[in-house]
Amino acid sequence: MKKLVLILGVAALLVGPMTVKAGGVYDGPAKGTSIIGARLGLSNIVGANVTYDYALAQVWKGTFTIGGQIGYMWNGHSNTVNWNGESYKHSWNNHYLSFRVRTTYRFNVVVPQWEVYGGVALGGGMDIWSDNERIYSEGFDTRHGTGGFFSGAFILGTTYHFTDAIGLNLEFDFGDWASAWVNLGVQIKL
Repeated sequence: MKKLVLILGVAALLVGPMTVKAGGVYDGPAKGTSIIGARLGLSNIVGANVTYDYALAQVWKGTFTIGGQIGYMWNGHSNTVNWNGESYKHSWNNHYLSFRVRTTYRFNVVVPQWEVYGGVALGGGMDIWSDNERIYSEGFDTRHGTGGFFSGAFILGTTYHFTDAIGLNLEFDFGDWASAWVNLGVQIKL
């Protein structure tokens, strides 16, 4: 993870000065623009997500988009305890797949390379879980299963564009328990 952040930082230093735009207000994505994002989760849960947003219309000082998001998240824990002379090991894992429809409003801001946006996402997903217990004198007790869930969140994000098409993206995902709350990645406009 640290290597990815370092690589993105070095790329920003190398590409950024070559693509500085002349002053003015950032126009935002034009109607019909496709925006693809790929991010890694940096917070409560390990994960990654890919988003696609389509610019529907420019309204007032921004652009409305609609799109979708596919995400994969994982969390788990393992520990061993000695109790009454007996060794006891417990571990659990959760794998989440989520699919959401999202809409955003991307604000035009004074800094030409910077974009700020907010929106909502609704959808659902699947939780594939396992729970393992082992008391060494007795053997394993394993449980596993799957379940579905509803997924909804408020989204706040910002992108710094190195070029007209490529930018470094930071997105906050509030309200979805099966997603990382802080996500860092890249955004590409087509």
